[in-house]
Amino acid sequence: MKQLEALIAWTPARWADLRPETAGQVVVLPFPDTEGRAKGFMMSAGASSSALRALSEEQRIARLFIDFNTLVVRDGLDPQAVHRAFLAIDEYRFRIAPDTEGAEFEDPPEED
Repeated sequence: MKQLEALIAWTPARWADLRPETAGQVVVLPFPDTEGRAKGFMMSAGASSSALRALSEEQRIARLFIDFNTLVVRDGLDPQAVHRAFLAIDEYRFRIAPDTEGAEFEDPPEED
């Protein structure tokens, strides 16, 4: 899904006493979250932020990778779990190293 359609929801690992059922977990859901799945998590980012739409494409991409860093470094989520969740976001898959599991080319190279 496109970044502007993706809701990122997570619960920091250190908040296990506040939300033990989702502590240290992340999901990427279509926005709006009509099923209310994000309510089980303590934090959200992505399409739920009205400020995201006001950013340029480059700024949105930077925000995506800043969010990744925040989940991993500040909130203690497993980097591979965050990576797997973020693979649902087109802009993430197209901008990670091409030899990374799950990476894709936005414009695949032509074959000879």
